[in-house]
Amino acid sequence: MDINENLKGPLFMLLSCLLFSTMGGLIRYLSVHDIHPFMTAFVRTLFAIIFLIPTFSKVGLRGLRTERLGLHFFRGMVSGIAVIASFYAVTVIPLAISTSYSFAAPIFATILAAIFLKERIRLPRISAVIAGFIGMLILLRPGSIPFNSGVAAALTGAFTVAIAIICIRTLSQSDKPNVVAVWSLLFTLPLSFIVALTQWSWPPVELWWAIIAVGMCAAMAQYSISKAFAQSEATAILPIDFTRLIFAALIGYFFFDETPDIYTFIGASIILGSAVYAAHREAINRKQDI
Repeated sequence: MDINENLKGPLFMLLSCLLFSTMGGLIRYLSVHDIHPFMTAFVRTLFAIIFLIPTFSKVGLRGLRTERLGLHFFRGMVSGIAVIASFYAVTVIPLAISTSYSFAAPIFATILAAIFLKERIRLPRISAVIAGFIGMLILLRPGSIPFNSGVAAALTGAFTVAIAIICIRTLSQSDKPNVVAVWSLLFTLPLSFIVALTQWSWPPVELWWAIIAVGMCAAMAQYSISKAFAQSEATAILPIDFTRLIFAALIGYFFFDETPDIYTFIGASIILGSAVYAAHREAINRKQDI
């Protein structure tokens, strides 16, 4: 593998971080113009399905057969809640702060894996979990920062993403990745549509570019991150995820007059660092078990 091949994984990861952050900025922009995040969550899911139509045409209905439809349904519901909560969070709290909370998903997933998948958690991973919660406490700063609906939504998004990760781990033992992705979106779509109906409003023509851009960013970001993990080990590219915070802070600063404080960066750094360390230890344990 030459140096160009080695760079593919990190570059795809960097691109996904930029796309996710841009999508957050677009969601905030649309909310300023009275387009509710529930609407954009539905549009995001719809566009993701549209971009997956080539997958449908390749595998056909037979290729989507599964014996775990119940778990696919549960994963779709959880993913729908994660998207709706995350989209809502970026319209209520600063982009950098909502991004910081999203780094907690791998920490929650480590705990859930121990409970439901009976994975052994050794001392290094326990230390990573404790460090992650310390990082969240720095972000929350109980008593000095008000706990509002945006923070609750951001934490809900991180926790439900963690549940989705556990579902994906289980489903991947029997189903192919494209099958898992398609069923998740098919079940997420009606949920996001029902929720969107509670805040439905047809956007004016001049805002459709932003709505389409949200869908495109979501689809391209998911493709980029899947390519990143296919090209490189998780431990090699997870640190790049921190650039999401940098991009979000820049977008918030230049377009929405947001200036995150130093505690946001400290808390996010600790949370992400603990997640990277947990992934590193997991990779080592897998190699030892082989």
